[in-house]
Amino acid sequence: MWERLQLGAQQFLSQGNIQMAENHFKQALFEAKRELGPADNRVAGILNNLATMLRNQGRHAEAEPLYQEALAIRRKALGPLHNDELVILENYSKLLKQLGRTQEAAKLDQTAMGIMRRG
Repeated sequence: MWERLQLGAQQFLSQGNIQMAENHFKQALFEAKRELGPADNRVAGILNNLATMLRNQGRHAEAEPLYQEALAIRRKALGPLHNDELVILENYSKLLKQLGRTQEAAKLDQTAMGIMRRG
C-alpha cells in the first residue's frame, strides 16, 4: 500500500499537484511506518522525498527534521557512511545552504565526500 501511495505522490509531484503529492507522501509515510516499522530503511526514503518536496517549496522548518530523521534511520539500518546515505546528505546540505548555515552544510558535504572516496 505504501509503495502505491509513494508512486502516486511522485506522479502528482511531476504533474505539479503539490498538495496531492504532499498528502500521498504523508500517507505513504504513515503506512510504511505501520507496515515496516519506523526504523526501516524504506521509511528513510519516503522521509527524504517528502523533505525534498517541502524544501523545494521553501518550507525549510518542516523539511529539516524530516532529513534528520531520514539520516538517523538510514544510519541505524545500514550503518554509518553507507552509500545509500549520500542522497540524504546531499539534500540536507542543500537545505542548510539555503538557510545560510554553510558550516553545517560543509560538514555534511565532507561526510558525503568521505563516503564517495570509500565507495
